[in-house]
Amino acid sequence: MARKIILLLLSLFLLTGLCCAAKGVMVDGQEIKRIGGWPAKSEEHVRATFHEDIEYVYLMTIGDMMEALRQKKIDAIAMSSVFYNALRASGEDEIAVLGDPIGKTSYAFVFAYSEHGDRLRNEFNAFLRTLKDTGVLDEMKERWMRGETPSAEEPNLSGENGTLRIATDGSCPPLIYLSDRKLGGYEAELLQRFCKERGYDYKFTVASFEVNLASVGNGQNDIGINAAEYTPERAESFRFSDVTFTDDCVLVVRADADVEAEQGIWAIVKDKINRALIRENRWKLLVYGMGTTLVITLSSVVLGTVLGFFLCFAHREQNRFVNRAMDAFSRFLAGMPVVVLLMVFYYIIFSGVEVSGVLVSILVFSILFAFSVFDMLKSGAASVPRGQTEAALALGFSERQAFRKFVLPQAILTFFPTYRSEIVNLLKSTAIVGYIAVQDLTKVADLIRARTFDAFLPLIFISVLYLILTWLFQRITNWILTRLSPRNRTADEILRGVKP
Repeated sequence: MARKIILLLLSLFLLTGLCCAAKGVMVDGQEIKRIGGWPAKSEEHVRATFHEDIEYVYLMTIGDMMEALRQKKIDAIAMSSVFYNALRASGEDEIAVLGDPIGKTSYAFVFAYSEHGDRLRNEFNAFLRTLKDTGVLDEMKERWMRGETPSAEEPNLSGENGTLRIATDGSCPPLIYLSDRKLGGYEAELLQRFCKERGYDYKFTVASFEVNLASVGNGQNDIGINAAEYTPERAESFRFSDVTFTDDCVLVVRADADVEAEQGIWAIVKDKINRALIRENRWKLLVYGMGTTLVITLSSVVLGTVLGFFLCFAHREQNRFVNRAMDAFSRFLAGMPVVVLLMVFYYIIFSGVEVSGVLVSILVFSILFAFSVFDMLKSGAASVPRGQTEAALALGFSERQAFRKFVLPQAILTFFPTYRSEIVNLLKSTAIVGYIAVQDLTKVADLIRARTFDAFLPLIFISVLYLILTWLFQRITNWILTRLSPRNRTADEILRGVKP
């Protein structure tokens, strides 16, 4: 019976796959079945052009699109021609545009539906009309349309009328990108010209596209600069400025030239390392990201451990209301995905409050780690025979003293291996803090991928760094466990206080 059910499920799975498989279309003699891109105007143009004959694969960065194209997971990329030009300018010679453009794409800045958002939007639109009338905007478009992405420069802004909070993902060169932790690109130049004329300064946070839009919508940031494409659905939630840039949407495919065979594998590896680490001092991004990851991890471990011990002592007071509340909150945390919890704290609990994503990350991970320590302490204390507590009470110790002096030291040794594993898990869990505008190790790898259009080396680099950090934490915790273990005490330590 079980075999029949498994065969039936496999048949349904295969049948569903066959029914949903894209038929494919021929474009200039090349068969296209899967087209990659992000969910915006490019998807609309693809579906309007090819209807249901192709499969549209959602990819969030240009670097991911290029890697999927290289690995033949997709047959083409739907993107603006300006991004194609940037790819070519960066040395990506193995791609080409297929056929004619499939539509037009318009970009704009994003503002919140609020009085402050309306005022900023009107200011920016007036500034944009001035640039159009004087021909400056056309000159900027012509200059950036070539796809070149020079190193960004720090603007000299007065800030006399305040500081604007900018949300960006910095992953769409040449429209917007990060260079040595400074904003660069066509949209960055527009922002800087606007701030200089209107007396503003700005500071920016970097997070994924959808997270940045949410931060503008709830008032945490003033302007979203993300190469944001206008769509009617997005316009229901956000105010768009006048169009800043309009471009053709094209299909990009692999070219026939075998560039790797011409250059040689070692020359290619050397070039990729230079682009990923050396150029624009991108290794500094990795150092900065690793520092952020360490700060979040260590702070969360220390604060979470202290809070966990406090929760354990509070639980032992046998207050029914407190214990039920702690148990309910523990179950709530256990059933909540960490990334959702981070976003709830950052975008709902601290909505409208200017607070660092690093501090929110430390708060959330400290709470999670505290309840893990609390559960470990409870299980560790339960493993200590009750007779030891009773013996301590018979000797005149109070319940608290018996727990602190006799039960707790043994419980710590019992749960310490699990505690060590939880530290390593916490370190790896911090890889999601990029969702709330924190530039940790994983997020800076995304930024490097966005600049180099290469996913392989940045991911290899951060994998090695995570392995090194994990090894270091394991070595440190092993040393602590060795020092705590009573089996490793010296004779002097054992006989301390004993008269000869």
